[in-house]
Amino acid sequence: MRKPSNKEKILAQAQLRLDAGTFDEMTVRELCQAAGVSIGSFYHYFQSIDDLIIEFYLSNAQRVETLRQNQLQNLAVWDALRTYLEFQIQGTLNTPVKRLKYIYTYNINHTRLPLERQRAVIRELLEKAQAQGQMKMEFECEAIVNHFFILVIGNMIRYCIEDGHYDLRGNLSCQVEHLIQLIAVSDASL
Repeated sequence: MRKPSNKEKILAQAQLRLDAGTFDEMTVRELCQAAGVSIGSFYHYFQSIDDLIIEFYLSNAQRVETLRQNQLQNLAVWDALRTYLEFQIQGTLNTPVKRLKYIYTYNINHTRLPLERQRAVIRELLEKAQAQGQMKMEFECEAIVNHFFILVIGNMIRYCIEDGHYDLRGNLSCQVEHLIQLIAVSDASL
C-alpha cells in the first residue's frame, strides 16, 4: 500500500476540520502540523487556504459524477433529481458560510466548470424524464434546467447572504417539489 502524498495528507486534515466545523479557525501552520508536512509543502500545492477550499469545491464535480453513476441511475427520474439536489444541499451545509461566500463571489471563474457539470446532471435527468414520457412536452428541457439551476444557486446564495440562518433544505426542497409538480405529467410516478 502506498503512502499518501503530502497533498493527500493536507486534504485529509482539511476534510477533518471541515467535518468538525473548525475549518474557519485553522491556520496554514496548524493544518500542516496536523498533517505532518512542511508549510512549504502546503504552498507547493495551494496559494492559500482559499485555494484549498476551491480544490474541495472542484472535487465536488467528481463526487457528483460518482453519485450519478452509482445511485441516480437506479432511481425513478424524479427521485433521482431529488437525491441529486439533496447531495448539493448537504455539500453546501457542510461548507463554512465564509468559504461559500468566497467561492460564490471572488472565485466564480474557478467554479464555472463544476457549475456546468451540475447543470449537465440536471439536464440529463430531465431529458430522461422527457424520453420516458414523465415530463410535459410543452416545456423545453433547457428552460427547465435553467429554472432548477436558478433555484439551486439562488437558494445557496441566499443561505450565504443570511450567514447560514436560512432553511436551505426546507426552502429548496419545497420549491423543487413545486417545479416537479408543474412539469411532471399527471400520471408520472412522483
